[in-house]
Amino acid sequence: MLQKSILGALLVLAATADAQEFKCPSSQGKNALFTVVVYDGPPAEKADLVPDVSRGKASYTFASWDVGYLYGMGHSVYLVCKFAGLGDAQAVTIKVDKKVQQCVFRADKGVPAEAICK
Repeated sequence: MLQKSILGALLVLAATADAQEFKCPSSQGKNALFTVVVYDGPPAEKADLVPDVSRGKASYTFASWDVGYLYGMGHSVYLVCKFAGLGDAQAVTIKVDKKVQQCVFRADKGVPAEAICK
């Protein structure tokens, strides 16, 4: 019985260790994260993805992209993080080089925006 509990705990730890998470920085200097663009492949190829879910009001924005299927086709995902008051030249590009299932962007008034893929 004890061996099964230990084995179960090790499997949970292994699954947690394998979980990949990629995030945009919350700010670039004093400039807060403003939006994110999710690409199927390098941004230079201009294959930006339309969110699968998109909701918003004046004070709240939510968008999510289901991207897990892209890895099965040999593609990779890129996040381009854009910051308020800065141009595209100061955007941060992140290659999501480990398989993730979904990317999410949330912005809520009074709370720092976040973009995360996991």
